[in-house]
Amino acid sequence: MLTIFLFSTSWGQTPAALLDTLNEETGWKSVNYLDDGTRFESKTLVGKDLSAVRVSRVTDVPPHFIRDVIMDLDHYGEFLSNASTLNSAVLKITDEYVEGYQHIQVALPFFSDRRYCFRMTAYEWPLDSSNVLVEWYLLDKEGDYASYLKQQDLQAVYLDFGAGSWSANALGKGRFEISYRLYMDPGGSIPDFLTQRVNAISIINLFQDALAEAGRRMKAQEQPKLHNPPNTTGLKSYRF
Repeated sequence: MLTIFLFSTSWGQTPAALLDTLNEETGWKSVNYLDDGTRFESKTLVGKDLSAVRVSRVTDVPPHFIRDVIMDLDHYGEFLSNASTLNSAVLKITDEYVEGYQHIQVALPFFSDRRYCFRMTAYEWPLDSSNVLVEWYLLDKEGDYASYLKQQDLQAVYLDFGAGSWSANALGKGRFEISYRLYMDPGGSIPDFLTQRVNAISIINLFQDALAEAGRRMKAQEQPKLHNPPNTTGLKSYRF
């Protein structure tokens, strides 16, 4: 199962240009609605056989919880449903971005595993009219981490095309529409129809896992801390 991060310049565009295309609200076509209210859509990109995909859902979880979950790379293994097939490593943390590495075990006979390095950036919400929470794109395998990659699984296919963006739209009364959109090409010889199917399942699973974890963290923060009440009666007070 392929998951979250992917990009390259082989499309003839910069990462910013591809992200701008994904963040545009035009061109998305509804494909399906899930029982939990998640909307699944696709978008055709000029010159590409695969479509971009987007999932959206209305929730009462504030966007900053979702942003923090996405940026919490060290704890992906604790809440992602495909954690048993995904290995993640933080490579660099700055005030502006996080760079990391992921290796995915592909559960398909005769197909190689996938791996990639990526840069992920979080934004204060709402920063501007795009309402972006997090954006990511892949890094060139011949870049800063070329030596690191030579020490990893060389048999895995290196992914070098894709980008993604999480965003939020305030609806009022504590409700928010959260969206995750991306274009990904898993490389190798996987047929397009199978790639599109895997991409659809992967983005839905990731989206649901992230929102569920954000909801758990929100509820945990809201839990009142138990403490000793003032002892104004002369009786003993107890901590439970």
